[in-house]
Amino acid sequence: MSSRRALFRRDSVVHDLRWKAGEVVTRGRRSARTDPASAATTTGETTGTTIPPTPRDFPHEPLSPRPVRGVNNPVLTADALSGRGGATFVADPFCFVDDGTWHLFFEIFTMHRDPPAVIGHAGSRDAGATWSVSDAVLRTDTHLAFPYVFEWEGSYYMLPDRWDHVDGEPRDIKLYQASRFPDSWTEVATLVSPTHRLNDVVAVRYDDRWWAIGGDGRNLYAYYSDELAADDWTPHADNPVVADRPSGARPGGRPIVGRDRILLYLQDCAASYGSQLRAFEVTRLTPERYADREHPRSPVLTPEDDLIGWNAGKMHHLDAVYVDGEWRCLVDGNIGLQRVFGNQHWSIGLFEA
Repeated sequence: MSSRRALFRRDSVVHDLRWKAGEVVTRGRRSARTDPASAATTTGETTGTTIPPTPRDFPHEPLSPRPVRGVNNPVLTADALSGRGGATFVADPFCFVDDGTWHLFFEIFTMHRDPPAVIGHAGSRDAGATWSVSDAVLRTDTHLAFPYVFEWEGSYYMLPDRWDHVDGEPRDIKLYQASRFPDSWTEVATLVSPTHRLNDVVAVRYDDRWWAIGGDGRNLYAYYSDELAADDWTPHADNPVVADRPSGARPGGRPIVGRDRILLYLQDCAASYGSQLRAFEVTRLTPERYADREHPRSPVLTPEDDLIGWNAGKMHHLDAVYVDGEWRCLVDGNIGLQRVFGNQHWSIGLFEA
């Protein structure tokens, strides 16, 4: 037993050294401010909101996001939480804009903690160029990630990904309501109690129903309900609505809900988990039928052509915010050379479309 403990300690030390080396090497290669003057276009008072879960028309959709000029990406890394327990990475950003203040919710992952991940919050007054971290705003006895935040009828809701960090299986899909936005959340419903893997569930209001869509990286599932804060949503008659499609079967950000379709961002896990992000158009969604097709401009997020940059290895999440007639996108990325430095280096960037 003592030899096993010694081996575990040695592996942990090696893992930590690899991680620290990766952070040092890649954080020194952050995107430069190529045009400082252009940063002024993203600062100042901003009005607008995150995309609501109901249909809305937009002049165009965020299908070709690129880094915002004048912004030093990534805009949020684990370094920002160095005084709060030594976070390993930050990922899965969701944003809400209200009266000029940008609220960002994201996963904070800290290795060697139990559970290892909680939901954090940060605020910005310069349209997402820089962030001030508040603290963890939701923690439970499970690993928490993918804090899908939205507003409905004057209230704020969060639908985080909850899973068992020991065996990797997801737990009940629970809905939380803000009792005090943004830092206090109360559980209000258990939407789904899955008997199979079900991650990164998103909820939208479409065709006079609430829909929840989630997946396991190979199969995609749908559920529906007349009411949002209701237990035991009804499974779609054809679940899984998409089977054996690893290139698009796990949500990777907030859907864009249009009048006649839903633009759904799905992770490409064909080669490995979250290697890039694709866009699919959901063209039919009823309790009996589901149909989607990949958008001609997909994939929408791919790793940068850089050996060790902050997003050179993977990109698997996009949250698009329509503000003042234009899109701003919070994305996440992971470094290259993961065989050398490990894969726990996610950070958050600001893009535009």
